[in-house]
Amino acid sequence: MNAALAIGIATVVVSALTICAMFYAPIVALKVQRKADEAREKQGRKLWIFKTLMGNRATRLNANFVQAINLIDIEFTEPNEKGVRDSWKELLDHYTAWGAKTPAQRKISDDADVERSTELLAAMLMKMGEVLCYGFDKVYIKKGFYYPEGLGNIEAEQHALRRSLLSLLSGQGMKLPVAIFTQDFQPLSPSALPDGPPPEGLEPPPLQLSPPGKNGDETHPKDLL
Repeated sequence: MNAALAIGIATVVVSALTICAMFYAPIVALKVQRKADEAREKQGRKLWIFKTLMGNRATRLNANFVQAINLIDIEFTEPNEKGVRDSWKELLDHYTAWGAKTPAQRKISDDADVERSTELLAAMLMKMGEVLCYGFDKVYIKKGFYYPEGLGNIEAEQHALRRSLLSLLSGQGMKLPVAIFTQDFQPLSPSALPDGPPPEGLEPPPLQLSPPGKNGDETHPKDLL
C-alpha cells in the first residue's frame, strides 16, 4: 500500500513538473534568446564605435568620428572596459584644455597639442581593440592609415574658403571692392552730327513729311519721289 502511494505521489510530481516545464520552457527560452540578442546588439554598437574611430582617425573633424567618440561612455560600461573609459576621459580633458587656449597660445602650442592628442587617441583605440579582440599596437594606430595629400589639400581649401566667406559676410576682415558707374552722357547737338551718307551698315533716318502748305494742300509722299 505504501509502495502504491509512493508511486502515485511520484506520478503526480512528475506530471506537475512536466506541466511546469511545458509552461515555463518557452518563457525561459525567450528570455535567453532576448539576452543573447541584446548582447549581440551591444557588441555590434561597440564594434561600430571602434571601426568608425579607426576609419576616421586621420580626419578627426568628421561628424561620424565626433558622434562615435561621444558614445564611448554609453556603450563601454563593463568592468573590464574601465581602461577604455579612463583613456577617453584623459583625451577629453586634453581637448577641453586645448579649446580653452587663446589664439596666441594656440600658435605656440598647436603642434605639441596635436601630437599629444594623437598619442592619447592611439592609447584609447589600442585599449578598445584589446577589449574587442583586435591586436593593434600604438604604432600601427598612429601611422597605419592611408590619407592622400590631395584630399587634405581639398579639406584645407574648403575650410579657408568658408572662413573667408564668413569674414566677408560679417563685415570683419576682408572687404569686397565695389565700383559704381553712372551713364551721364550729354545728348548730341545737330551740329555734331556727321555730314554725308551714313556709314555702311547703318540705316538712314526715317523720311520726315513736310507740314501742309499755305493753300491747305498736303504734300503727298509720292511727290517726293
